[in-house]
Amino acid sequence: MRPEGQKILYYIGVIVGTLGALIGMTVAIAAAPIPGSILSLFFILVFGLTFGRSFLRNRQAKKLLKTGTRANGRIIEVYDTGVTLNNQPQIGMKIEVTPLSGPPFTSEIKAIISRLQTSYYQPGANCIVRFDPNDKKTVAIESIGGSISEQDSTTGAFQVSSYFPGKTQEQIEEILRGISKEENRIRSTGTECKAVIKASDWTNIYVNGKNEFRFFELVVMPDNMPAYDASCFNAIQDTSLSKFAPGKQVWIKYDPADKTKVTLSHS
Repeated sequence: MRPEGQKILYYIGVIVGTLGALIGMTVAIAAAPIPGSILSLFFILVFGLTFGRSFLRNRQAKKLLKTGTRANGRIIEVYDTGVTLNNQPQIGMKIEVTPLSGPPFTSEIKAIISRLQTSYYQPGANCIVRFDPNDKKTVAIESIGGSISEQDSTTGAFQVSSYFPGKTQEQIEEILRGISKEENRIRSTGTECKAVIKASDWTNIYVNGKNEFRFFELVVMPDNMPAYDASCFNAIQDTSLSKFAPGKQVWIKYDPADKTKVTLSHS
């Protein structure tokens, strides 16, 4: 099932469950006002702590990925929270953050990740994060395994954005046209399957306005075949960046004649 379909079913399930709970609480209070009210308050408290925190945390992470300040990070501790969502585990992490300016600090976050990505979220792993300079308690991971180079620290450019060293603007535009042509070919003739994003890095290039041209590392999961690693470039709308963060499941197309050639089906 596509991620869009999974999200629709998730919201339908939440709505139906909430309506059922409200009906149940109404009946319980009508039958026995005092015990029913106590049980209803207990249910609301448990529901709020379980789902409210997760909702607010996810909302905050999306906001940080759009507006937060980029910095280098290093995972120093990982622990299992015992929570799963759609068969994907939630893990807790302590991250040492090293801003481009200012002293390092430690932040703690919780995130839902793919089971295929557990090996990447280990103590000692480098990452690129975003944080709010006015509230450093929480950060959002933008990519795993990358770092901001010291050489580019004055501009905030990524070390991994140097995909076209020494190229002029005209040469880069020609390369982008070639990449776009190859994307269209794979989309029209390729085979579609699921994939999980391992890393997503901005190339420091915008295309068609505010669309970030990004480099993706993927775990491709073809039907009836073993999963394998692949990479690709794709332009992502700024309003959709959170949908293509590390750990997200996406749909891609690959060239059956050369499975290393892939592109995102929807961007």
